[in-house]
Amino acid sequence: MIGSFRNFAKTKFAGILVFIIIIPFVFWGMGSMFSGGNTNSIAKINNKNISTQEFIDHLNNSGIPENTIRENLDNDIIEELLTTLISTSLLDLEIQDFNLTYSENSLLKRIKKNKNFLDKNGNFKRIKYEKFLLENNLSAPQFEQRLKDRELQKKIV
Repeated sequence: MIGSFRNFAKTKFAGILVFIIIIPFVFWGMGSMFSGGNTNSIAKINNKNISTQEFIDHLNNSGIPENTIRENLDNDIIEELLTTLISTSLLDLEIQDFNLTYSENSLLKRIKKNKNFLDKNGNFKRIKYEKFLLENNLSAPQFEQRLKDRELQKKIV
């Protein structure tokens, strides 16, 4: 039986059959190679794509209520939010290019100096910090990462 497969594989008919089988894989199985793979990209900066999911996350993290966004569609609010996301992405790329960092020690000092977390005597109160996080529906790592990103963006500007 294997001998008959070998004999069939040597025929022109077998070559045509394999070619017919390969065609669908080339055109449908590798479609992203022909379309460039940018179907989910809303913007492109150098080689970095900003996906629609990143934009949706940016909208959700902006703190702007959905109703406000819907009411201001004619006032170009979407374009403004997209511009903000692109600007932030540009700054992040520059931070990466210059290899800027913000130390944990500097972050700790920045949090401890924040007037929202100080008592009447000017002492840091962890309870105020945790209350702030709860009220703003943030975890400590989220808040600290945002603060670190903001400080790095200030440095680059």
